[in-house]
Amino acid sequence: MTLRKGIISTFVSKTGVALLGLLMVIVISRYLGAEGRGRIALFMSSVALLQMFCDFGNSSVLINLSYTRPQRSLWLSSILWVGAVCLLAYPFLLLFGDLPFAMLVPPAAFLYSLINLQQMLLMGRQRVAQRNLSMLLLPIFIIPGFLLLFNATSMGSAAYPAALFIALGISALVSRLMVSDLLQADTEGFSFQTEVLKQGSWVQGAQALQFLNYRLNFFLVAWFISDAALGIYNNAVILCESVWILGHSIGQMQHMQILNSTDERAHVRLSKKLMAWNFGGSLLLCIMLLAIPNILWTRLFGSGFSEMSALFPYLIPGVLCFSISNIINHFMHARGLFKQILICNAFGLLCGLSASLLLIPSYGLEGACLAWSAGLAAAMLFYLFRFKLISDNIFGNR
Repeated sequence: MTLRKGIISTFVSKTGVALLGLLMVIVISRYLGAEGRGRIALFMSSVALLQMFCDFGNSSVLINLSYTRPQRSLWLSSILWVGAVCLLAYPFLLLFGDLPFAMLVPPAAFLYSLINLQQMLLMGRQRVAQRNLSMLLLPIFIIPGFLLLFNATSMGSAAYPAALFIALGISALVSRLMVSDLLQADTEGFSFQTEVLKQGSWVQGAQALQFLNYRLNFFLVAWFISDAALGIYNNAVILCESVWILGHSIGQMQHMQILNSTDERAHVRLSKKLMAWNFGGSLLLCIMLLAIPNILWTRLFGSGFSEMSALFPYLIPGVLCFSISNIINHFMHARGLFKQILICNAFGLLCGLSASLLLIPSYGLEGACLAWSAGLAAAMLFYLFRFKLISDNIFGNR
């Protein structure tokens, strides 16, 4: 698949997932209100937090390793790690009795990780169309499942995790069928792939810092302000993050292009070109987001979200900063520069957390948004600095 065609295919699929995700946010917000939306956000953030630990043995390094390692061993090695992490999570969750649906967090994280594992094996074999199709399954099934359970039963907010598990089960099964030929074709006996953990520790260490950089505020907003404020903040952030679909689509194809080429100078030139594409496209999408009148959001989400659109100007600088660092991240990842990615993300997290602790108590949601952008801006500056050093070294400018 060509670079342009792959980017378009991935962008269309991710856009479809994002639109369905937005529809799910609208449905939950209208049915459960701002406080219910906040409870669901805490549950899903907790799942994502546990999944962050699962991904130390189930990270995107599997795409790189799938070119040289046996598929079945990679698959089993990751499953063993993820299963152990999820089981060990239960004693810790007992300490958080007020966490919504706490006991459902580990199985949800396991299923999410299993789906991601199978999608990464598809990407490693450049089966972009199959991977894109599997991405659509989860949001397609969760929306009607939630509506049916909420309206036909007295489950209330519990209808969401019930519908989530149905959708996760279907998505896990279908993605498993998609990789079944890869696993069956591998006739080698099982051997635990230690590189999954060795390289995954660096990769996921960096991803964990990045996750905390733009998700830690969820917990801080709930702590310093309220669950209802978190519902508003969560929706605003999700809408702004939808702009990143373009960058993730470009970056994934950039990643495969670099892995399938040995011309380092071409890697740098490609990354510079894609950086410009992503920043320009992201800027255009941000302008379109700002142009949407506030009345549309209140009609979609409800009157409790009337102040949501006022947060966009504070979030958009962070969106644009990430549009640059995201491309550099994929460039470094494909070259195996995991330590450098971790350093860049650590710098961003340190700046973002400091800003959050200073701004959220004083300025509320506006402060949370400014802190979110500050962390992403700091990370971008460090990414640009490292990219310039690498580029100068490749072209002999130093």
